[in-house]
Amino acid sequence: MGRNPPILLVDADPDHCGMLKQLLGGMPYAVVGDASYGVEAAHLAGVLQPDIVLLHVEEPLALALRTLEVLQEAAPRATPVVISRRTDGDTARKAMLSGARGYVVSPPTAEQLQTVLTEARRRHERLMPSADDPGIPQPPAVLASGTVVTVFGPKGGVGKTTLSSNLAVAIRQRTQARVALIDVDADFGDVAVLMGMEPERTVRDVLRASQESGVPPALAQFMTRHASGVDVLAARHAEEVGQPIDPQLIGQLIQQLARSYDFVVVDTPGAFVPQVAAALDESTTVLLVTSTDMSSIKDARLALMTLKSSGFDEDRLKLVVNHATNANSVTEADIERTVGCPVFWTLPHDRAVPQSTQLGQPIVLSQPRSQMAQRVDALAAYFGGVSAEPAEPRRRRGLFGL
Repeated sequence: MGRNPPILLVDADPDHCGMLKQLLGGMPYAVVGDASYGVEAAHLAGVLQPDIVLLHVEEPLALALRTLEVLQEAAPRATPVVISRRTDGDTARKAMLSGARGYVVSPPTAEQLQTVLTEARRRHERLMPSADDPGIPQPPAVLASGTVVTVFGPKGGVGKTTLSSNLAVAIRQRTQARVALIDVDADFGDVAVLMGMEPERTVRDVLRASQESGVPPALAQFMTRHASGVDVLAARHAEEVGQPIDPQLIGQLIQQLARSYDFVVVDTPGAFVPQVAAALDESTTVLLVTSTDMSSIKDARLALMTLKSSGFDEDRLKLVVNHATNANSVTEADIERTVGCPVFWTLPHDRAVPQSTQLGQPIVLSQPRSQMAQRVDALAAYFGGVSAEPAEPRRRRGLFGL
């Protein structure tokens, strides 16, 4: 008697997931697990190696389709099938282009679902190499990582921490994905201040534990959950300054976070120090922040030149202009010419920003209708893939190394 093919459900909607389990209970399949979008699903697929992955695709559409892609990396022999309430042909086309072997509109009948699963499995097996083929795809040693957004500026006072803190919260609000925020300015970082937090354990504690044991520790015990749902690894606030930071440990720390979270937002010191270089190397996207004063623009230009000369992938670098004051003497065209890079995003001058800082609450929470909050929210929608088009017409890219 043959076995029931194992099937993994990936569904962010618990009610819909329950409906699928009930339908599949009367079919010759064995539901071996269920997960939500992102890293959680990729981890489970890599461990279970199911025959079929049934993915419920709804908004945020880009996050769901990105999950479909990483699932195929984690379990290359599993047949990916999409189920969705969306009846438009464009969604089905995008799903197929992302690797789906079948598409079924929800809610289906048991007969419809079984037909799609059977045909999809047959189609997938025809396209896959045989089990004896030495070129058969194997599960990767390291599963797909989440998106790492590093907020960087070669000098302080340009609004890096304001942007990183608010962006992390806004991404969490927009996508409900797992979001981590890390402050790699281990001694002087202000993420905790802007988030209104007093964490007991910090980046320094993680680095110390790594040095003592020789291996990175489990990070869950060092993370502090913000009220927004963002997990924060903040800098310490102590009188004495710690020992110099090993940049390799910073890189390993970001890698570890990216294997557990769908989005990792990294706040950096206002200097081009080794731990910043390590963070940049691990980034999906780097937001190079400058204000409109000539000193900041000059420093942004030097930073860009340095990165280019080191072979940094320019597609990962996005220039953000923060209008920290209401002075308008320098235009975005002037900044583009001086820095040598197109402006990707702009942040408005907003008097509500210092007020939110004094409150110790991100402005996207304290004053969500303010200009700054709306602009950051639009950026979060862009990264999360929940807006029809980015507010600034720039391309998105995936995770690439140098």
